[in-house]
Amino acid sequence: MPKILVVDLGTTYFKITLFDRDGRLCDTCRLAPPVRGEPSGTVELDVDAFEDVLAKGIGELGDCTRGGLADVEAITFATQTNSFVLLDAGDRPLTPIILWPDRRAAELEPEVHQRCEFPEFAATTGIPQVNCEFVLAKLLWLRQHCPDIWKQTGKLCLISDYLTLLSTGRHVTEAGAAGLTGLLDIHRCRWWPEILARFEIGEQWLPEVVRAATDLGPIDSSAAQRFGLPNTCRFVVGCLDQYAGAIGAGNVEPGTTSETTGTVLATVQCADRLATDLGSAVFQGPAFRDGLYWRMAFGDVSANYLHWHRDQLPDRPDFDQLTASAGQIEPGAGGLILKTDVVLSDAKSVSVFEGMTPQHTPGHAVRCIMEAVAWALGDQVTVLSRGALPAEIRSTGGAARSDVWLQIKADILGVAMTATECPEPTSLGAAILAEAAIGGTDVRSVARQWVRLKSPHRPDPQRQQLYQVLR
Repeated sequence: MPKILVVDLGTTYFKITLFDRDGRLCDTCRLAPPVRGEPSGTVELDVDAFEDVLAKGIGELGDCTRGGLADVEAITFATQTNSFVLLDAGDRPLTPIILWPDRRAAELEPEVHQRCEFPEFAATTGIPQVNCEFVLAKLLWLRQHCPDIWKQTGKLCLISDYLTLLSTGRHVTEAGAAGLTGLLDIHRCRWWPEILARFEIGEQWLPEVVRAATDLGPIDSSAAQRFGLPNTCRFVVGCLDQYAGAIGAGNVEPGTTSETTGTVLATVQCADRLATDLGSAVFQGPAFRDGLYWRMAFGDVSANYLHWHRDQLPDRPDFDQLTASAGQIEPGAGGLILKTDVVLSDAKSVSVFEGMTPQHTPGHAVRCIMEAVAWALGDQVTVLSRGALPAEIRSTGGAARSDVWLQIKADILGVAMTATECPEPTSLGAAILAEAAIGGTDVRSVARQWVRLKSPHRPDPQRQQLYQVLR
């Protein structure tokens, strides 16, 4: 049966997934790339290791799939952004892949802010504020500290652009991923000369910008051989992972909202115009068609707290056990409060809970974390929706597998929370883009057919009222 292969270029794991052309998940393989982090703040991935992990993951998926990969008709991606590599004029790497958490440019953050402080910046780029993790900050650092590399540079590739280059020989980027670099005019989907001049970046280095779901044609024969794919396999431009997750949740029409509770908490809303009154917490970027935008808010009060708490417990219970224990606790978690200003890496010597007593059980702690994340989600949704909450939010990420957590979110927000049947909605969203491209149809039409939903968790009026008092 014809299939679509998705490469999810995550920060911790690369995930390779197969879907059939009815949108059914066939198989998946997950590998951790050998990321190298140093005390100096650098976070890098060798280019050769990147290629090897991709080839290994695709090969392992083919080995465990009946019939192998001979019937793969398209390959696409979901991606992180602000992770990049510099190449010379012959497409030879001059740097490792410098990943977005890399903080080598921290000392330059004030200068980066100064270069971006002018009235048109946010309205043109959709970026309310920048920091040292943005590609433009690290380019400034490289220009100052590595002049020889700077002089030899012929191309800049975001991590997904490099996959595209390996697969097709074309230097192409996706508008949504490019939009979060701060270098793109997100309305015209073109690199913005004003900001390029301020950071002394040559536009000739930068890839062609296209929308998600652009079909670039068959992959190169060398890529087909390296990855074990047929020569007829087409390469379809995917998109940013958070946007792919929104598509995989069916969030493809203006006004719809989805959220992901994983390592970070992110809320994404589809819109038909750029908003100018959402403040400094909301990032905006181009979606899969002209005139459509994504609005996104994110934060670090998320499932990372639950992971941390689990790691402190001597029996290290699984997450189903943890969430079940929270379901036995009344709203309010017995007065416990999560101290979200505590850095988790320092939390062994400092409690993350305020008001802990001997009467509190592990279930109270878990409930407290779940409620804190739900409150944070409510804040994000309120900002995106200007206080007028949607009737429903589509929920993805690991937390969407917990009925207890979905119900807590529904009760706190007063909004129905609906999870997807597919356990890999981010990969599904990328596959929807590929199907729309090779099938000659509309992304929204494919999403309506492929996104299958579980029963919604609706607010319980009594608990909702109690949470309003507790807030």
